[in-house]
Parts: sequence; C-alpha cells; structure tokens
Amino acid sequence: MIFILAIFANGQLKSQKMPNVRGHTEEYPINMVNYWQSRESLKSVQVIVLRDPTDEQEARFDLTHGASLISLRYRGHELLFGKSAGANIEMISFRKDTSEDMRGLSPYWSAYHPSQGGTSMGIPSTTAGVACDGEKSMRAIAMMVDAGVDNSFQHSPLLGVWKGKISDTFPPGYSTPYTIETDASWIKNPNGEPKYYLKLHQVVVNIRPEGSGAMDWYLEGASPLKFKYNAIYAPKNCSEKTPCSSATAPLLMNGRYQDLARTHGFAIVVPTTKWETNSAYVLKNAEYVKLLYGAVWAAPRHTFAVVLSHELKGLSSYSFDWYVCAGSWNHVQIFGNYLVEQINLTNKGDKGDK
Repeated sequence: MIFILAIFANGQLKSQKMPNVRGHTEEYPINMVNYWQSRESLKSVQVIVLRDPTDEQEARFDLTHGASLISLRYRGHELLFGKSAGANIEMISFRKDTSEDMRGLSPYWSAYHPSQGGTSMGIPSTTAGVACDGEKSMRAIAMMVDAGVDNSFQHSPLLGVWKGKISDTFPPGYSTPYTIETDASWIKNPNGEPKYYLKLHQVVVNIRPEGSGAMDWYLEGASPLKFKYNAIYAPKNCSEKTPCSSATAPLLMNGRYQDLARTHGFAIVVPTTKWETNSAYVLKNAEYVKLLYGAVWAAPRHTFAVVLSHELKGLSSYSFDWYVCAGSWNHVQIFGNYLVEQINLTNKGDKGDK
C-alpha cells in the first residue's frame, strides 16, 4: 500500500493513502489486421481490467483503441466479440451531395464517421490518459478517429498521428475534433442476476467552434458469431425508415444471445429521455460493411446498435449513460423498466422543484 505525507494547516504531519489510479493492466491477444488493405496484424493490446464486487464479471477496456470495451466475461464465459471493440461509440454524418456522381451510391459510402473503437487506415483512436480506482472503475480520455476515412471532405481536416508520426497511408488516416471520455463502473442490479451491471458514462467534446450538424450516434455491441438470437425492446416499427422519438421510446434495448431462450448473452440498454431526439431506432445488423453496401452477406452479423440523432454544438460537450448487461434477457428487461421508473421519478421531482 502506498502512502503520501501531507502537512495540514495546524502544522501536523499525517499520512494519506494514495489512490490506485494505475489499476490492473494486462496484455490481451487479438490477432487482427490494422485495416483491411494491410498485411500487418496486431497481435495484442494492453487492457484495463475491472471486476464487479462479486467477482462474477470481468470487463476489459482496450487502451490501443480509444479505451473501448473489448471483453466482458460472466462466470468465465466471454460475451463480446473479443477481436475488436465490443461496445463502442460511433457517429455518422452523411454528405449532402446530390451530384450525378453520387447518384445510386449508399449514403454510408461518403459518410463522415468519427469512432471511438475503430481505426483510420491503421491509426486508432488514441487514448490520451486513464485513471482507475483499483478494479472498481475506470476513467479514460481518447481522441476519436474517422473510421470512414472521409475527413478530407470536412473543413480543415486533421491528419492522423500515431506514435509521433503522421499518417503516410493512401488514402490517409484522419483524426477528428472530438474527444471522448469513458467512465466505467459497476452498478447494482436491484432484481435478478447478475448482481451488477456495467455502466458506461460517456462525455463527447467538440473542441472546435463549428458545430457538428445533425449526426447519428451509434451505441454498438458486438457478440461472438455463435450468438445468433436477437432480442429487441422498442416500440413497433421503430426502425431506420420509421424512427421513434425520446417521447415515444424512453428506453431502447438491443441484445444478442447464444440460446433461443435468451439466457446466455448480453444487451445494451439506452435511456433516451435526455437525448430529446426525434430520431431513434435499433439495428439488428450494424456491421459497417453491411451499412456501406447494403448487402446482408457482406459481413458476419455480430454487431448491433441503438442509434440516436443528436447535434454537437461548437466548443461544447454532451454526456449520456448506457449499460452493458450480461445474463438473461428477462432480467435485462426488468432492469430497463426500473431505469425508466427512476427517470420518471427524477423528472417529477425536477418539475416539483420548479
């Protein structure tokens, strides 16, 4: 145990316990290519490891790729994809191009695509700093990159820098003017199992004076390929073509499970009230290649998402909470209803104060 000495106003000299901000780190094997055109592969990444108070769950955050969640193990079983970001924040802004050259192309082809867990021609979302409270919680700050590699269409694009070197790939890798903070912690599950769920509090900051314009924010989960059963909690017909609003869908949940009974897997739980958006929906298949080409066969179906539209003004930040919930889908639904009840009680209290 490390202690530091402090001199107080009364002249007394006392020892004070120093927090364990370093946390628990380890090397995590991934063996993935840097980007699809590259022959070079990344064999492992350093991760921060968190454990819930019951030691039932282990969460690992990838310090090479924006401190995104790469692994979640429940009672020793891996629930995430484990080869790339398993829970990830991405934003997509579509080019408003009506020229003949763009006719018939998917809007995703020319989209601006800031990402926390992705890469831009081999350059990852750089983690600038991290602090932990042992294995209880983690706070990390990273700079998002343009996973779509279309930053060149943006005003004053930023070339990506990794390990002190500017991107020399073609097309080049790009950074973005958005920093993202991830505060990860365990919260009690008031009903059912497991006894704790993983809470992700995210803060995204636009460091430039120009606003982002309307962007679709993808809160993503990625499961092992053998998890083939979807589970969705959303109003009927809440889809990309017929989106919901925060008023009509105060909670959206999307999960993937290994068994038909939906007992072995995980779900992402997203309260939407704070977003105050008129466009929110769920995607069963949020693979980027699928979105890009519109072809179901183009990529394995292991990434899914809750999508919400939001604009980030210049020199401003936006914060929100979402949850990565291991275990039974039935228990996740109970937890989701509990969250909505708590939000409604808070809103009533705020109105009463006014």
